[in-house]
Amino acid sequence: MALPPTWNLFGGDHIPHRLLLLARMLDRETARMLQHEFALTVAEWRVLAFLNSVGPSSAADIGAAFESDRAEVSRAVARLTDGGLIVRAPDTANRKKMILSPTPAGTAIFAEARQARQRYFQAILQDLSPEERGVFNASLHKIAERVALFRDKPDTLPQ
Repeated sequence: MALPPTWNLFGGDHIPHRLLLLARMLDRETARMLQHEFALTVAEWRVLAFLNSVGPSSAADIGAAFESDRAEVSRAVARLTDGGLIVRAPDTANRKKMILSPTPAGTAIFAEARQARQRYFQAILQDLSPEERGVFNASLHKIAERVALFRDKPDTLPQ
């Protein structure tokens, strides 16, 4: 797959544009792989990954963690429930709230998909040394923190 034709549109200093393009490329490949190998959508994968990594949670918790809209999470939860990969139970502290948990089948498919995802990530990062990966990860973290700061305090944006 070639790079998108707009990769160089704004020049090398327009990193946010390239991050957006790269994220879309990764998302499309993730969607293709998850659908082909596991019959999961990306949203369903995120729900399964969250529940298997964090533990029983509400749909609202999952949506907030991935900055996803409620409808997308709701559709994923419905499909995973219908497929027997997660279960819903009332929250003992709040009967209006449902707590989601993975079933043994959901945990098994999560483990399989996670291994496949790890192999993919290792393959796409193979050209970066461990040091380069560390610098790249630290740089992404700094950018994400700045984006979060501007989101939370828009008045700090440079004029």
